[in-house]
Amino acid sequence: MNTNGVNNSFFIHRLKKGEETAFEALFHLYFEKLYHFANAYIENSEDAKEIVQNTFYKIWKKRGTLPADLNLNAYLFATVKNDCLDYFKHQKIRYRYREDLEKNRSGILEASLQDDPSLQLIENELLLKVNRLIDELPPGCKEIFIKSRFEGLKYKEIADELNISVKTVENQISKALRHLRNELGEYLTLFL
Repeated sequence: MNTNGVNNSFFIHRLKKGEETAFEALFHLYFEKLYHFANAYIENSEDAKEIVQNTFYKIWKKRGTLPADLNLNAYLFATVKNDCLDYFKHQKIRYRYREDLEKNRSGILEASLQDDPSLQLIENELLLKVNRLIDELPPGCKEIFIKSRFEGLKYKEIADELNISVKTVENQISKALRHLRNELGEYLTLFL
């Protein structure tokens, strides 16, 4: 079967054998087309590239189980489309989570620290510890975290300002939050 000039059985046979040259050829034939397709869906260049790269990773990982009659063209575009739809679901969940967290955070802390003088001491101690933990972060991670949490910049704005990908911003924020959660466990139990 020949689809858009690509002989499916040729590629599938060689992919099943683990031939990297066949995989590279498939990558070069399709990457740009799939990238433009993904970018038209999600309108985020970095994430579109990542989705397409993940599609090729999936092909390579599943190469031994690919059906001989698989239409590679249809499979590649369908996989990218499904991953774009998953991307939207994930973004929507993250946005809702962030929004809920921001709404609840200030109210919870204010209510829990309002009347008890001993809790005021704990709050002061907690703020000192948080500041120290933020200072311990690697410089790039610290800068990204401060821009997000204290300057109120969105991930895209930080990425543009620092000339890095949104994914890098997300990873650095996750790293900073993980560090804070790990180190602040004793305080979190007081407020939960």
